[in-house]
Amino acid sequence: MLKSYLPARFNTLAVFIFLLFWLFGFYKILVVSILLYVILYIILRRNRNDFRDDPTITRGVIYSPANGKIVHIEENVSHGVYGDNLIEIQIMIPWWKEMGVYMPLSSEIKTLLVLKGQSFFRTQIAEEVIGTKEGKGVTLALDNRGESIGLTFFKCKLGLWPELMVMPGDRGGRRVNIGFFPFGGTVMLYLPKKYEILMKINDEVIAGESIIAVNPEHA
Repeated sequence: MLKSYLPARFNTLAVFIFLLFWLFGFYKILVVSILLYVILYIILRRNRNDFRDDPTITRGVIYSPANGKIVHIEENVSHGVYGDNLIEIQIMIPWWKEMGVYMPLSSEIKTLLVLKGQSFFRTQIAEEVIGTKEGKGVTLALDNRGESIGLTFFKCKLGLWPELMVMPGDRGGRRVNIGFFPFGGTVMLYLPKKYEILMKINDEVIAGESIIAVNPEHA
């Protein structure tokens, strides 16, 4: 059965309203309401997570945290939360893609900063639009045995801010779903420079399946 990120209370309320429309004979409104609900349910669909992680195989592997397309890659980037000499990868999430956010590797949530601020269209390059990305967006720092991996989320002007279901101190396995990004947007992935990037600009990525980078030390 198709699952969705719609809250259970929203689904219950929708069913209650549908029953009211049916009881009072508002059949045309009922049909339109059900159609809109089905469309929203499909847009906010949630893929089944059947990933089985084998640490002996996936050690040092960074998976895509979201479904979308890589639109920008930059090296030697500094960030006040994630550190210096980083590789910055910008992933654009279209509104029609499955909107789940997944752990790129097994790690601990070190920092979660919900700063939000300026939004921009998902097709734009973040650096060209907002300049510095520090102190903006939703910042998620992951600690992998002392190594910092960063994720920053920016809302599209036609979307919403992400809903993350983690807190500092939580631990998550690689490719585990930790939230969703309603109607898509932009995800910035920050990796230490020692990682070898396997993707290039305009490559499509699938959350939890596409390998974005590997650590040569664990090859």
